[in-house]
Amino acid sequence: MSKVLFWGDIHVHPHKRSSDRLQDCIDCLDWVFRTAVDREIEDIIFLGDLFHDRQKIDVLTYQKTFEVFLKYLRGNRLRVWLLLGNHDLWHFQKWDVSSCHPLGAIEGVYVVNSPQILVIEGYPIAFLPYTHNPVKDLEFLEGKFTTIANGLVGDNYPRILCGHLAVNGALWNTKHQTFSEVIVEHDGDMVKLDPSWLDSWDRVFLGHYHASQELNDFIEYVGSPLQLSFGEAEQKKHVLIYDLDTKEKEYVENQFSPKHYILTEDRLSQQNLKDQFVRVSVEDMSASSVVEMQKKLVDNGVKTVQIQQAPRTDEHVVIDAKAILYKQEEMLDQYLDQVDLEGLNKKKLLTVGRKICQGGQE
Repeated sequence: MSKVLFWGDIHVHPHKRSSDRLQDCIDCLDWVFRTAVDREIEDIIFLGDLFHDRQKIDVLTYQKTFEVFLKYLRGNRLRVWLLLGNHDLWHFQKWDVSSCHPLGAIEGVYVVNSPQILVIEGYPIAFLPYTHNPVKDLEFLEGKFTTIANGLVGDNYPRILCGHLAVNGALWNTKHQTFSEVIVEHDGDMVKLDPSWLDSWDRVFLGHYHASQELNDFIEYVGSPLQLSFGEAEQKKHVLIYDLDTKEKEYVENQFSPKHYILTEDRLSQQNLKDQFVRVSVEDMSASSVVEMQKKLVDNGVKTVQIQQAPRTDEHVVIDAKAILYKQEEMLDQYLDQVDLEGLNKKKLLTVGRKICQGGQE
């Protein structure tokens, strides 16, 4: 069997402070292993960010994750290669301590905690964990790959790289259509880490950004296997099966995990929203119909409902912000507690919001 299964960025933890959301992650983890077993794939390559919190993983999260690994590794001919992502590292710039390390005690689990070349299904494959020196580490891997490949028996091997890496120009947020700008230090200069830095590889599989995407004919982000926030709404999620012999790819879609929907009121009836996460954009937050709509969605089995004001003019935004500050700054704090910040720092948002509103008073 020359096929391997690629996936990454599951970020196991109780998203939205919910044990149900933790179970969504565990169910997805189980599905990944089950897919490999059902298709008789023996090698699973994880592209980084197994857990979400770098320095505080609760016992329930770790135990449930451990149990899934043990369930599928015990008695099966599976090998799991855990590449370290930035969320897996205790020290932000070092690989020596990680949340993945204890899982390496399970037979068949290999924690990849340094740039290295591993031979999988007879093929040399380069691995690059999250690093602050990607250009230097890529140069190391290029030389190392040539040395190891030359020592193997057979034809010329395709140069395959697996990494947890931010590449300039990649789609960072599909909701806002924002693209990454990645600048790193190299030989004393600051350079953009464009896809051209990966031109020496025949095939590159990456983790780090959650939107699955192909940057060109040979570089792609596999993406997260389930929607983790409203920033991933409308994204299809999958794992990737790659045949090392034929170079054929197959995407196996996750069709069961809850999804995130961002809808206007008139589109609510067009979707089956039971057990889903819903954010509704309304014209008037103060309308009595909003409360009734929210109650109806909850009664119909929607997991969570968020109501947000539809975009308004700049003048209205300033007036509303001032009104909040005039009444009580605590209202702004409470509002931020009720919305999905999608990874943004609440303290910084409060500081910026106050400055903007105070500036509007001058």
